[in-house]
Amino acid sequence: MKSIEEFLEELASASPAPGGGSAAALGGAIACGLAEMVCNLTIGKKKYVSVEEEMKARVEGLKEMRKEFLKLVEEDAKAFNEVIKAIKEKRGEEEAYKKACEVPAKTAEKCVVLAREIREIAEKGNKNSISDAGVAMLFSYASFHSAIMNVKINLACIEDEIYKQNMAKKIEKMVKEIEEIKKETMQIVGL
Repeated sequence: MKSIEEFLEELASASPAPGGGSAAALGGAIACGLAEMVCNLTIGKKKYVSVEEEMKARVEGLKEMRKEFLKLVEEDAKAFNEVIKAIKEKRGEEEAYKKACEVPAKTAEKCVVLAREIREIAEKGNKNSISDAGVAMLFSYASFHSAIMNVKINLACIEDEIYKQNMAKKIEKMVKEIEEIKKETMQIVGL
């Protein structure tokens, strides 16, 4: 991935991609980084020795997830460029729009998994970093809803009703779960 500065310049440009879907994925990567930080600030502290091994394992999982989010930043831009190409060529639009739904849907799914991790980290991690766990949750939550917005805008251009219904059910289930996780986490954070 480009540097953050280069990415933001490209995001700010008149080019339609990268756009909101890529920004959503970047937000997920940022949430991972914050969650990793809380874990790292917990590891090696006498007060948290009972969760040290768990936090070490979580750090490794979060590192992998952060890399996956960064790949999704690129994949989202690529998928939307395929939509633009399909529109210009007047062929393959349905499949291009489906791909443009699948990438942010994957981002949203990862945000739910990440939110579950952050909830556990907020509960068990270093209380001196509780606000960082809270910010990680808010980034994950915002990234989730941003990704879902991108799914929905592309879904509107798809004619396959079964595909649309299945995606709508998937979204509904994820929304319920992340809303509950966010609520629990913010109660733990207590700020």
